[in-house]
Amino acid sequence: MRVALELQPCCGKRSGIGVYTYELARRLRSGDGLEFVGNLFNFVGRNDNSAALSGISMPIRENRLLPYGIYRRVWNVLPIPYRAMFPAGADLSVFFNYIVPPRVSGKVMTTLHDMTYLRFPETMDAKNRRRLDKGLRYSVERSDRILTVSEFSKRELRELLHIPEERVAVVPNAPSIGAETADLAHLTERYGLRQPYLLYVGTIEPRKNLTRLIAAFDRLKREAGIPHQLVLAGGKGWQTEEIYLAAQKASHAGDILFTGYVSAPEKNGLYQNAAAFVFPSLYEGFGIPPLEAMTFGCPVICANAASLPEVVGDAAELVEPEDETSIAEGIWKVISDQARGDELTRRGAVQARKYTWDASSEKMAQVCRAVLEET
Repeated sequence: MRVALELQPCCGKRSGIGVYTYELARRLRSGDGLEFVGNLFNFVGRNDNSAALSGISMPIRENRLLPYGIYRRVWNVLPIPYRAMFPAGADLSVFFNYIVPPRVSGKVMTTLHDMTYLRFPETMDAKNRRRLDKGLRYSVERSDRILTVSEFSKRELRELLHIPEERVAVVPNAPSIGAETADLAHLTERYGLRQPYLLYVGTIEPRKNLTRLIAAFDRLKREAGIPHQLVLAGGKGWQTEEIYLAAQKASHAGDILFTGYVSAPEKNGLYQNAAAFVFPSLYEGFGIPPLEAMTFGCPVICANAASLPEVVGDAAELVEPEDETSIAEGIWKVISDQARGDELTRRGAVQARKYTWDASSEKMAQVCRAVLEET
């Protein structure tokens, strides 16, 4: 039975969905009645995706006749069957970025990572929100099974979209750290980094609650005289103006560093050398960065919101994300108390090991098999 995975999210600069797709795809192996293949749009072969798809051993079928962006814009207008894009077809097609194209033959699964667009619509890019508004209902109805990444998100799908529990399978995220780690000298030279520093990793966007983090950091600089930098590592999302303006207006603006998008080895090096990792996000379906920080022995301060308490367990200092004072106090508690930081580091090492991509890929294969065996 052939299972086709949509690999489009693997290409380009990967964020959470791209990491999820890639890490599962490179571990899934054909066998025990399943044959895995990848589907990818690559118009006239103009993109060299060899690096992005490195380590994925399954055969990859490329459609070179149409750019993916064009196909997505016209698929509701032109009656082009999805199978015409990938003529060999599949018994089960798996999509990782919420939306199922129209006219897909065979069985279907799609992945709904979180319900940000309903819980916090004001923190989303308007174009992406319209895409979900337009296509999510059909995608849910068309799918034989819905994948999601945490028990929290499973409850959200039941509450907000009224999807029966038996139609949802949890295939969680895991730390994605790779084998290489950039050294401190490289990070210092490239980004102007100095120790000690507090670290955030993720997209620069409203949902990540960075204006409050900046305010809490600036307060600690003024009132406690902490010597730290605040390093905000990640690519620009949308509506970043308020975030950058908050950093510019801070009384210690010179200690706030935006790195932009960082490579995997650089990200690992940032985790490894940070005094603490701070993740005050308002809403996450899972939240990979806290587990990655734990893997590198970095104590974590994390929002007590959405899926994050489930993911970090008792291995993080939890703070109220909408309370600047709570964020500041959580940071201070960790960086001023060596015993507390060491305790979180020990607990973090244990917590991070509870999530592995190997286990998630095994669960994914089990779900694929179960769906294909259903009549």
